[in-house]
This record gives sequence, C-alpha cells and structure tokens, in this order.
Amino acid sequence: MTSEPQPHDADTLIDLYRAIEHCSRAMLAAALEGDWDAVSREQQQCTALIDQTRQLVPTVTLPKAEQRTRMQIMRQILQNEAVIRRLAHPWTERLERQLFPSVAAGGRV
Repeated sequence: MTSEPQPHDADTLIDLYRAIEHCSRAMLAAALEGDWDAVSREQQQCTALIDQTRQLVPTVTLPKAEQRTRMQIMRQILQNEAVIRRLAHPWTERLERQLFPSVAAGGRV
C-alpha cells in the first residue's frame, strides 16, 4: 500500500526551497560584507535544509504552478551562489581572463 502525496507536502517542499533561497541571500549578504564566518554558518544551515529537501523530493509531485515557483527559486539560488563564488575566489575570474582572453572579450574558445 503506497500513500499518495498530500497537498501540504508540495507546500512543505516549496517552503524548504524558499528557506534555502533565504539562506543563500544571507550567505550573499555576509560575503558582500566579507564576513566569511557568517557565510560558513549560513552554509551549514543551508546544507541541513538541502538534506531535508532531498528526503522529501522523491515523495512529492509538484503541480505545474509550484514547479514554476521552484524553478524561479532555484534560479535565484544559483545567481546568489555565482556571486558568492566570485567573491570567494576572485582570482578564478582573473585566471580565466588570462587563459581565455577572447572569451572575456565576447569571443569563443
């Protein structure tokens, strides 16, 4: 006997994605201030939320509207992560510009 996903499960899953996005915003704010200890603390909280999400994902089928919401949230998380990465590792951008100057200028490798 398998249990059907409950409507509140979709809400719970979306709430978890929103909580992860909130953590990623807090990480970004801390990174912009150069407070890497706070970034680390938020990252630990984010990791716990991601673990909860991974447990729930296989049991929930999101309706179309919630799928779109999830994608919007994920895009924001990825944008935040990209900025944090650039702040944490500015030398990687410099190295990329040195190794691939045509790409930095808008060309192709």
